[in-house]
Amino acid sequence: MKIDTESFSYHVVFSAKRRSIALQVRQGHLVVRAPLATNLADIKRVVAKQRLWVVKHLQQSKALVNKPDYLELGLLPLQNVKLPLIFKRMTKSSIISVDGVLNIAVSNRVKPDRFNAKVIALLQDWYKQQAFIWFSERVNYWHKEMKVQPGQIVIGNWKTRWGYCKQNCELGFNWRLMMAPDWVADYVVVHELAHLIHLNHSSDFWSLVSDYYPQMEEAKNWLKRYQHTLDL
Repeated sequence: MKIDTESFSYHVVFSAKRRSIALQVRQGHLVVRAPLATNLADIKRVVAKQRLWVVKHLQQSKALVNKPDYLELGLLPLQNVKLPLIFKRMTKSSIISVDGVLNIAVSNRVKPDRFNAKVIALLQDWYKQQAFIWFSERVNYWHKEMKVQPGQIVIGNWKTRWGYCKQNCELGFNWRLMMAPDWVADYVVVHELAHLIHLNHSSDFWSLVSDYYPQMEEAKNWLKRYQHTLDL
């Protein structure tokens, strides 16, 4: 049974095995599973109550469905450019950049069904190396501008955050930001350095970030809109 609302549509599936109403979002679609005797009005009431949750997860799910397959495209984003990819079999796995082209060698010992997984692992390590170099340079620039003293820099692999700032002044940045435009990643640098002054997200914190980085809102919106593209 299909039901339409102003914001989205969903299918209702009745089951004798179910004891409660459950909402599932998969591949950009909402399915509501309910016990056989459930009143349709009760189902609509539950869905309406969870409308914001549904809209959020539908957007996220649709974004994942549309995530670019960079290996298939043969192009990899590195900040403001896209690098062509060349794959080859060699005695040893490695990545070498030559004249703006990434030459990705996969060891002959890697089985065919593990080829893509090995390529992704190599690319993640390569991105982390690029990230450490770039973020070190940008932190060095911005800490002088903002008159703060950062600690060590850590490059991480997180699904739910772009960076962090600890009380000991350690700064962390997500390697996936190297897939975003440089002005977007630069915002994250200013954001985390601002935490050295305000270790919170108060109005004073946001005012400080905005003072040093007027493109703050544009960068935040870019990350919200295109975050699903920043992954392998």
